[in-house]
Amino acid sequence: MLELSTGACRVLGSLLEKELTVPATYPLTMNGLLTACNQTTSRDPVMSLTEPEVTTALAELRELGLTRLVHASHGARTVKYRQVADEVWGLDGGARAVVTVLLLRGPQTPGELRSRGERLHPFGSVDEVLEELEQLAARPEPLVARRPRGPGQKEHTWMHLGGGDGSYPTISPFSYTEEIELRPVPGKPMLAYRSSTRATTDGRALHGESGFVRLVDGGGVELVVAQGSGLVEVADGVLDGDELVLVSTGVTGTTTAKRVDATERRYRVDGATLTYDVAMAAVGQPLLPHLQATLHRA
Repeated sequence: MLELSTGACRVLGSLLEKELTVPATYPLTMNGLLTACNQTTSRDPVMSLTEPEVTTALAELRELGLTRLVHASHGARTVKYRQVADEVWGLDGGARAVVTVLLLRGPQTPGELRSRGERLHPFGSVDEVLEELEQLAARPEPLVARRPRGPGQKEHTWMHLGGGDGSYPTISPFSYTEEIELRPVPGKPMLAYRSSTRATTDGRALHGESGFVRLVDGGGVELVVAQGSGLVEVADGVLDGDELVLVSTGVTGTTTAKRVDATERRYRVDGATLTYDVAMAAVGQPLLPHLQATLHRA
């Protein structure tokens, strides 16, 4: 899986965008790149990246072969930055526009991608956007994936495959990589489950949980997990088409664990790709989106 930090996604998206929208000032200087990353329009979330953070993101992208330095001629000392992701990933036209908007704005519906990407590529219809998305998702190394529908959503949204992203009103946004292991329990209608995550920025451990996924009479599914943060979560669920929806029936914790009142997990498997969303009600907040990620079977 392509693993990009949140900062690297913003830097790469900004370079892809500005090459098309302001070609006269492209490649970008550090000041120009900072302005592009932190602008308050066409960005979700709005960020306040610092020069050291952008420098770290550029180093991450350069290591992956997705950006290059441009040294000015005639004695000028200003270094500029350009992206080569379009060459590495074979992106042009609609595919490039779709990936750019997803990097800058996060998960979007095909209709949102059409309207928000019109400066980058003139899509004739939403079906054209969907065709590009499906082609990007069908690659041997996919660049996008379809997400499960969230509560109240009528349409599926799509996301770029830059790893997992987390957010909540009480914490700063973060990105992570994850390994999930599911193993059959011999002679029992259940799977042993284990998940561990690490920060994409420095590889430090973030979260771990383990437990069981249990099949019950009538087609139901139960989940029981213990988390390293001191919580135990029990949830009931059903298969809704191609999605597994699990809603907590109880969350309890140790005396030092943060209070969590409820969770909702939505999983979708499409071939060798697992996509999920997790919502959480915690520390006095209502049920709100918390985690979203896409994983590929190893």
